[in-house]
Amino acid sequence: MERATRRQLLGMAGLGGLAAGAAALFSPGAVVAQLEHLATHPLQFALALAVVYLVRPFLLWPVSSVAIVLGYVYGPVVALPLALAGAALTGLPPFAVARYASSDVGLFGSIGQSGRRVADSIGETRGVLAARLSPVPGDPISYAAGLSEVSVGAFLLGTVVGEIPWALVTVLAGDSMRTLSVTGFSLSPAAVVLIASLGVIVLAGPLYTRLRGDPLVD
Repeated sequence: MERATRRQLLGMAGLGGLAAGAAALFSPGAVVAQLEHLATHPLQFALALAVVYLVRPFLLWPVSSVAIVLGYVYGPVVALPLALAGAALTGLPPFAVARYASSDVGLFGSIGQSGRRVADSIGETRGVLAARLSPVPGDPISYAAGLSEVSVGAFLLGTVVGEIPWALVTVLAGDSMRTLSVTGFSLSPAAVVLIASLGVIVLAGPLYTRLRGDPLVD
């Protein structure tokens, strides 16, 4: 194993250990319950919501837990744009960490090179969009995009558009609850397949164009 790969794996293990420790100390259920109590104080709620979205990737919390709270508190009309803005915000920390750690050698170099080849084939925005529509957890996608040196604009646009169906489902789930609960929530297999199929549709046109040899427009 290369020295660079060993060093990168050790760094990932350290970051994962810190996240696991923090997750054990702070449960999402307790935090989102506090968010619910702050809902009557808009400024405090907005600040707390921004902090939760920023630290969430390092606490191993599912982003759906916050979207459920938003749907429960505000209903879908207000909650959906907030959830999409939060999806973009919560993706930035892992994206920035990966951009800082990006390298041309070792494991990170291999991931970055593979990501750049994909971006060259289908476009940065389409690549992020298709990945967000897939059932792959959001944080690995953010890390991979950072290692692939995807532009910030393409990352944010692909994230916001790609998270629309997932956010809509979770926001509607929160809106339908009589009492707030973020435990036990899961998407039906049919919904997962349907949303993932949208990602396949997004990729179909660019891949066909690539196979024909026509110039690709992102």
